[in-house]
Amino acid sequence: MNNNLQICRFSNLKSFTAKVFLTIALQIVSQQMFGQLFDDFSDGDFTNSPEWSGLDSKFVVESRQLKLQESPVNDFAYLTIPSKAINQASWEFFVSLEFNPSSTNFARIYLVSDQPNLHDLVNGYFVQLGNTTDDVSLYKQSGVAYTKIIDGVDKRLDLPTITIRIKVSRDAGGLWELLVDVGSNGTYV
Repeated sequence: MNNNLQICRFSNLKSFTAKVFLTIALQIVSQQMFGQLFDDFSDGDFTNSPEWSGLDSKFVVESRQLKLQESPVNDFAYLTIPSKAINQASWEFFVSLEFNPSSTNFARIYLVSDQPNLHDLVNGYFVQLGNTTDDVSLYKQSGVAYTKIIDGVDKRLDLPTITIRIKVSRDAGGLWELLVDVGSNGTYV
């Protein structure tokens, strides 16, 4: 698998009545024995150091935060960045959603994928915020098939707006760990 760190696939934005900005202040840390990626967007963009690619017309950086600036339509948006991180790796990020996520209106953060175009069928792993049980879970995707690897705590995201920090790690043996801090108060579960 050609591993690429994949960030942000937003799906089914049609249920919004007003323009929604999904704020993702991705303080992404992807660590491996030989490399590290960090982007806090302090440079004011996502096109340099490091260079993100994807549907970049749908995103903007404001106040050191990556924001989705898409109209409320049934669509998706994503940005990706190349990375070889998967074994003995960790990812950390902050997400702010100005809505209550659901099974038709959710966010996916791809940790790794075999290709950068997330609109096509991919093989990889992602964290999903929102579904029928209002949780944060880790999934494996193989083409059109999705397998839940870690089932998050139900009703964790049953809130009008979401502020959350997420830590994901994978050891050399393939064991995953998903930690969630709702409200960003420093308490991870």
